[in-house]
Amino acid sequence: EVETPADTFVELPGWTKGAVWINGFNLGRFWTRGPQRSLYLPGPLLRKGRNEVLVLELHAAGPGRQVVFKDKPDLGRNTP
Repeated sequence: EVETPADTFVELPGWTKGAVWINGFNLGRFWTRGPQRSLYLPGPLLRKGRNEVLVLELHAAGPGRQVVFKDKPDLGRNTP
């Protein structure tokens, strides 16, 4: 449940490779290879109250799959 829609970031621990939709909007693709570990979710895509999250997994995902919303991105490790 969302009280006040705001920009946020989506992380998918336990998932391997696939795509994410929020309220019917294709947010993007994810893959454990990275380097980016989170997807940007613009606040206007969220509704006050309940929101629909759809995750398409293309490989066998491990146990403990989660969809986590955070206020800061995880862009992976920095390499020169």
